[in-house]
Amino acid sequence: MNTNIPIVSDLFQKNFTPTDYFDLTKAEQARILQFQQEILQLVVLGDDCKEVCETVCLLLEQLLDNAVATVMLLDKEKQCMNVFAAPSVPEACITKLNGLRPGPEAGSCGNAVFRQEPVYIESTLDDPRWQSIRQLAIDFNILSCWSMPIRSKGGECVGSFALSSFERRLPSSFHRKLLEIGSFIIGIALEQQKINEQLNLSSKVFENSPEAIMIADADKMIISINRALHKITGYSSEEVVGKPVSIVTSIRHGTKFFQKIWLSVKQFNHWQGEVWGRNKRGLEYPAWFSITPVLGKDHVINYYLINFSDITDKKKSYEIIWRQANYDSLTGLPNRNMFYERLDHEIKNASRAGIKLAVLFIDLDRFKEVNDSFGHSTGDALLVEAAKRLNRCVREADTVARLGGDEFTIILNGISDQHCAEMIIKMILVELAKPFHLNSKQAYVSASIGVTFFPDDANNAELLMKNADQAMYTAKNSGRNCWNCFTSNMRTAIEIRSRTAYELRHALRSEQFFLTYQPIVELATNRIYKAEALIRWQHPERGVIYPAEFVAIAEEINLITDIGDWVFKQAADQVAHWQAHYNRDFQISINKSPKQFISKMSDWVDHLNERKISGKSIIVEITENLLLDVHELVVKQLLNYRDAGVQVAIDDFGTGYSSLSYLKKFDIDYLKIDQSFVANLDSESYDRILCEAVITMAHRLGMRVVAEGVETELQKQLLLEMRCDYGQGYFFSKPLTVDKFEAFLHNSGDQ
Repeated sequence: MNTNIPIVSDLFQKNFTPTDYFDLTKAEQARILQFQQEILQLVVLGDDCKEVCETVCLLLEQLLDNAVATVMLLDKEKQCMNVFAAPSVPEACITKLNGLRPGPEAGSCGNAVFRQEPVYIESTLDDPRWQSIRQLAIDFNILSCWSMPIRSKGGECVGSFALSSFERRLPSSFHRKLLEIGSFIIGIALEQQKINEQLNLSSKVFENSPEAIMIADADKMIISINRALHKITGYSSEEVVGKPVSIVTSIRHGTKFFQKIWLSVKQFNHWQGEVWGRNKRGLEYPAWFSITPVLGKDHVINYYLINFSDITDKKKSYEIIWRQANYDSLTGLPNRNMFYERLDHEIKNASRAGIKLAVLFIDLDRFKEVNDSFGHSTGDALLVEAAKRLNRCVREADTVARLGGDEFTIILNGISDQHCAEMIIKMILVELAKPFHLNSKQAYVSASIGVTFFPDDANNAELLMKNADQAMYTAKNSGRNCWNCFTSNMRTAIEIRSRTAYELRHALRSEQFFLTYQPIVELATNRIYKAEALIRWQHPERGVIYPAEFVAIAEEINLITDIGDWVFKQAADQVAHWQAHYNRDFQISINKSPKQFISKMSDWVDHLNERKISGKSIIVEITENLLLDVHELVVKQLLNYRDAGVQVAIDDFGTGYSSLSYLKKFDIDYLKIDQSFVANLDSESYDRILCEAVITMAHRLGMRVVAEGVETELQKQLLLEMRCDYGQGYFFSKPLTVDKFEAFLHNSGDQ
């Protein structure tokens, strides 16, 4: 509070000089001096501002008989005046005074604020300056009123100080001086109130801040701390005041570390950063420090404001978030994000050092079967064990990552040649082919691995990954449980594949597809009342393209459903025509991709009903592997076909992994023996035994059999002897266009 005294003293020296009292008597001067002392004592002692103002009013009322004093202040918007202190004024009068708007007719106080100068009115009942509030003067017998503006420290008018008399009179020099001093001291009291409020607010902020705060002097010795510092460090105020600020920091930081900090504070007037803190028990913790110097008038540092917080939990949270963003939660391996970051880093290192690195793309073979057979928890356990095995196969400098699902990648650093990578790859194949013992269950998988080299095959991460991915697919298509190196031919294949994918989208819109039909012959009678619809692509530049070159790509780009629907509608129209002109029981087989089953519920049955075509007119050919996928849409569509009378055939039977129980569950109508069994068929071959077993089993289950790839008379006769129902192949006819197929029917006599 002592800081208030020089402020008050300076203001009085500035605004009042001995000449101000020249025209006053000694008695009046003595009264004014006593008045000043009594009021200043209240201000200096920090009394409440309202109490100071009321005391000023009461003292002036003692010095002027038959009068009351009033302090009115402008509101925040500086539009209206309200009574702040008026200890002797009736409450009813105060109520009417509140809300007074400064103006030329707003009485003495309203005029004093409006004109920002003293206003002395001898007769309120006659003076035009009281016109708008004259009734107030009449009601409360206010006959004269003298008002003085109250100014803030900056000279701004903030209100008025007035003496209202119950008799007509003008103020003497003594009374004017009393008003001047009173308004001036009230201005000081109001200013001090603002300062006190700001100090109080600052004190509360300081004390209640969640961050530890300490104030140090220019020598970096602590002079004050808040509660948060005690809570974080355990030190009380008595234990740290007068001690250097280093008492709350770790000794692991050297002298140079802090020298740089204080130099930065001096140069830039601020520093913030991470510092290891130390509490009273000597335990260390990460803290975030902020240091700001407080400058004096001469721009010399007088104090330092230092605040800090314990960021242990925040760092742990950041670490958890960082791990979640960069590591696989199941296996603990780097994830896709971290893998690409490391690959970019290793490419730069290899480029600088002039060495090679290899990128391996690993896909587990038949992992889906483990999931389907044993459940996802067992599948997850297998992935965890597979990750451990991969880590055991590589060196410490290498990186093993999981991209997702059953796909893993490895970066092999410092590979001198292909042989070095080959040794690691063969070890991986051996390790992953070993049985996995998982929760009393035993599972088997293998791996297909693609490998590419930097800088031989590519010089950036994206191309290296594309290369390794392509090489992996080549390995998988080569029989699985093997590895393959990327070659330039694969890049050409990728480019062709990419171009084909682009052109496929245009092909359907441009009607570049057409259907051919291959006869399916009843072996016992040589009659033809079945055919398989086979799609062809009439490319404007490459000529006729067969399904093997584009169906897989159509599946990848999700175009297979649109193409499949087009095939179905074309075939449905064709079977209706041939039933009307050749045989009412004619059937057309249509291949349906597994992708079509799980993309959406087929509307083929609805289309047949709209065209009034019997469901028995269509045979839907599916692969064995589709029956392994018990996807809800697969089950619904197969049952929907059964209810509509649409027959179902298993294509390429004998090459997949279907369970025989599914054959009966879904009422399969036909089995088509894969042509690989028919190709080597003779009276002594092992394939004959297999074919005969399939035919016998199918008949026992109520199904009929179609043998694909029949090319010789001997094959036909042997199949006939085994009581095979139908044959299909070049021995009978190659796939034909509609007009040639109709000619074939005519020539065969099956009309």
